[in-house]
Parts: sequence; structure tokens; C-alpha cells
Amino acid sequence: MVGWISSSCDRFSPADFAFLAEILAPDERKRCLWTLWEDPEALREMLDLKEVRRGLLDSTAALSVSPSFYFYVLVRHSFLDAGIEDPGLADFVAGVLAERTCADPDDVLKSVPSGLVHAADFVSIMESARGRMRFLLQVAAGNQFLVLTGLFPGFIEGRCQRRGAPGIEFYEDFARRAYREAASNRAAPKSAPRRLFGDLSEAMPCARRSLNRMAEEFVFLGD
Repeated sequence: MVGWISSSCDRFSPADFAFLAEILAPDERKRCLWTLWEDPEALREMLDLKEVRRGLLDSTAALSVSPSFYFYVLVRHSFLDAGIEDPGLADFVAGVLAERTCADPDDVLKSVPSGLVHAADFVSIMESARGRMRFLLQVAAGNQFLVLTGLFPGFIEGRCQRRGAPGIEFYEDFARRAYREAASNRAAPKSAPRRLFGDLSEAMPCARRSLNRMAEEFVFLGD
């Protein structure tokens, strides 16, 4: 993906290759692995191997991998387990998670969960937005509540219990509608993957539950 569109695979690092080589080709076969690393389809097939997720969770070598690689492997395998087979969805979602969970804490739009956590915040901003800016805000809203509902369901449930705030289904639906509106926004840049946003909107309930399981079993993000 290009420009401002989140992608994890575009941000893989040499350390990620070193980890993959240690898991799949710890001897002289590493040279052959480099050729596969540079082939997007071959790389995807390698990362779909169960050994890669197992190594990411069990091997000390995984400490050096990039957030983009870490989230892609976990999201991709979690999505496959849930029947979401499109690698493009895993790539985009993992890119969003890597960006948002590693964001500058002073960035109110990207920092999660301390950033914009009320749907009304986005609604009020989008009311006066037009054209491409409205599209960008739709994507930002979808991304924000994808991360909140996917990785921080306890945060939402706690606010719901303490303050009577809306529950997780409300924010999940808000994210779905934001992505759906982005998919149909004709002001989107020509390079924007509008079909992907539509597919993500449809897959959102299953994707959110898959991310909840992933966060509970494999990801520690603090309280």
C-alpha cells in the first residue's frame, strides 16, 4: 500500500529477516531464503507457516523484530483461525495496530487508548469536513475504534460500567460505518483501497473478536 495507508509488510526490517531465517533456515539455506523474502507471494506463504507464529511467541530471537512484523504475524494467523483469509486485511490492520500502539503519547489522534475515545469527537469534527479531509477522518475514526475495540475491550467495558458510556458493540458499529463511508467516498484519492475498507467493514465483527482473543492470549499492552 502507498503513502498514508497503513501497511505492515512495507515496514519489515533486516532484523525481521534475521528472525525468519533463524526460524526457517538456520544453516546455509539462508541464502535461498533471501530470494523468497523479496517475493511478496512467497513471503506471505512463509509467514503463514505455524512455525513462524510459534517462533515469534517462544523464541528469544523475536525480541528484535519490528512492531510491524510482530503484529502482522499475530494478526494474520488470528484472522486465518477466524476464517478471514484476505492477506490485505491482515496487512492493513497490523499496520494500524503497529502505528497506534507505538504512537507518540502527545498525538491525540493516534495515541490509544488515551486519544479520542468518544464517537462524538469524530462526529463533531467530520460535520464540517468536506472532500478528501472527510475521507481521511472517516479512515482515522475507523482505525481508532478498530484498535480500541480490538486491543482494549477492557478499557471500553470499564468506562461503560463506571460512567455508563456506550459498550463495545456501539464502538464496533461506529468503526464499521466509518470504514463503509470511506469505501463509498468518491473524494478519496485514486490510490485509496476503497474496496479494502468495504471488506473490513463487513468483516469487522469477526475481526474484532479475533483481535480480542489475540490480545488476551498473546499481546501485553499494560493496564
